[in-house]
Amino acid sequence: MFRLFQTAVLLLLLAGASAAQDVPADDTTEGPSKKQSKQPEDQTPQVRAGTDSTQKLHAPAASDEFSVAIFGDRTGGPREGLHVLAEAIRMANLLDVTFVMTVGDLIQGYNREATWRLQAAEFKGMMNELQMPWYPVAGNHDVYARPRKAGGHTELYKEQFGPLYYSFDYKWAHFIALFSDEQLAFHNPAKNQNMSPQQMQWLREDLAQTQAEQVFVFLHHPRWTYPGCNWPEVHDILAADGRVQAVVAGHIHSYRYDGIHDGVHYYALATTGGGRQQFRDTASIHHINHLRIRRKRWTMSVLPVGDLHAGDFVLGEELDAMRALAREAVHVTPSAVVSGTEERQSQIGVALQNSTDRRLPYKVELLLPDGWQLAAEITTDHGELAAGQRLDLPLLLRSPRFVGQEIKAPQVKLTLQYPLRSRLRQEISVTAQIPVRITGLAPHATPQAANKVLQLDGKSAVRIPLSASVQDAGQFTIECWVRGKAPKGRVGLLAKTESSAFGIFWSEPGDEPASPSGHVHLDGHGYLSARAERSWEWEQWHHLASCYDGEWLRLFVNGEQVAAKHKKGRMTTNQHAFYIGADPNSRGEAVSFFKGAIDDVRVSTTARYDANFTPRLVHSSDEHTVLLQHFDTTVGGLFLDASAHENHGWGVGSPKLVAESRRSQRPQD
Repeated sequence: MFRLFQTAVLLLLLAGASAAQDVPADDTTEGPSKKQSKQPEDQTPQVRAGTDSTQKLHAPAASDEFSVAIFGDRTGGPREGLHVLAEAIRMANLLDVTFVMTVGDLIQGYNREATWRLQAAEFKGMMNELQMPWYPVAGNHDVYARPRKAGGHTELYKEQFGPLYYSFDYKWAHFIALFSDEQLAFHNPAKNQNMSPQQMQWLREDLAQTQAEQVFVFLHHPRWTYPGCNWPEVHDILAADGRVQAVVAGHIHSYRYDGIHDGVHYYALATTGGGRQQFRDTASIHHINHLRIRRKRWTMSVLPVGDLHAGDFVLGEELDAMRALAREAVHVTPSAVVSGTEERQSQIGVALQNSTDRRLPYKVELLLPDGWQLAAEITTDHGELAAGQRLDLPLLLRSPRFVGQEIKAPQVKLTLQYPLRSRLRQEISVTAQIPVRITGLAPHATPQAANKVLQLDGKSAVRIPLSASVQDAGQFTIECWVRGKAPKGRVGLLAKTESSAFGIFWSEPGDEPASPSGHVHLDGHGYLSARAERSWEWEQWHHLASCYDGEWLRLFVNGEQVAAKHKKGRMTTNQHAFYIGADPNSRGEAVSFFKGAIDDVRVSTTARYDANFTPRLVHSSDEHTVLLQHFDTTVGGLFLDASAHENHGWGVGSPKLVAESRRSQRPQD
């Protein structure tokens, strides 16, 4: 508490005490602006609403100069986030700001009406402890309903919080709250993160009618970071006006300042009580932003608990650099060999890569499970990596003998210290699992008939420690046979993704029927995605295939091309396992489980299909095949790989092989 008070006093000393004079008084309006002003309503005009609402919002009372506190996302985290919100409210009151803006995700949402109302009442009750008015922005958690329904909770939101988009003038400044979830979906930005013509026309008219000297814009999704959506058109509207100073968003739970574009500053805030991401010393902190506005200039400051930083304390390129480090700083090749007959020694190469423009202190640790031994010491386990430097560390490992139980893989842990321009230092810990290849097992011959399939219960999967070198080819084909009930939400069928690599997912986007999609992550471009525009009767067997040839990503269902997207790029890599029936998270753990049956999974280092084809009931192995799972037998708990690479798989949860023939179940559209 004392450090919070010190922070508030420090900011007031730096900014000057005049802002403390500009406190609007209370009025009797209910809802988010309950404490907007003590002046009569006819002296505090209502906001200019872009949508109808029973909730009346009033502009704040005028003062000579003023400051604004901005709250980041509150939801997506544990209940303890409410304590963070309470501290943020206390900080805003100590700072004596003129009013508070949010960037959306006010409540947990994704629920039914009764629960939604309870959460809204809880949030409003806390926010009304502010000694100044506050203004909401609608986020996806605030308007999405579960189970899905037309319109989601938008009508409830308008009833309890106010219009979906609106604006108001305060002295010489104009404030705009936009609505970034008109389609009630955001996983496909090019399709469902576009601003509607109606809202863009409202925005043009709104800017035309205000006589303000400065304009500040707030919305939930940082659309300027979403490739393919129509934010460039919105930016052109803002830039053409000439008065827009800054655009502030949330949603991603990581702070980034993306610079000045045509005179407009772009900020994405982290959280004010929401779930936190990586880099918790810098980019993913709980904070509020302090916006101080005068006629000729304005300042943006960040206030984490007990600290004060400038608004650009984490640059967008610094966050990108730290993410790249966390993803690519360690590469391990080849696999460590385990034999069923004897202990074996394996020469392993560990490559440390500093992809940044800064010197990074580092430390390397080797984590060895029982039975593993280090045959020779690591020569340089600590030191500094120069900007752009690659350091190769040879390891000589002695493996235990395979006796029918899962072999726990050794790991390499790299700890880096990344210095930010703001003089903060982020510790980045990267753990890479050394792939384990079990050799000497009887070859798994291609079956004459597919008499067993992999049965998954929605809590299980098969994990295959597929080396990152698979992605070095720059091309791939992943394919399988699959059947199951349509999922609620998003599930992984074949996946090695985590801001990298490739996968096939099956999901229910928005109010659309469940359909498959193929994905590849390209360096500098993000995910390239190809989604089928229609669904099928998925309780019958269907063949799915996703291919990328370095330029085209294609998705096939039963041999028919149903989607294709073009983007030339380099596929990004990761050290995570390849999952059948799930998706790896940032720690490499299985999430987004599939419920149903999968069979005959094949991964290839070439794009096998560029036109319609007739899928084979049983795939075969050739020189391009790095994984082939027929799912007809196991040995010692291993799901045997029928390719020449011995990429056997381990069960997660309780995957089962069940007798079933696909020959009598031809795919039907």
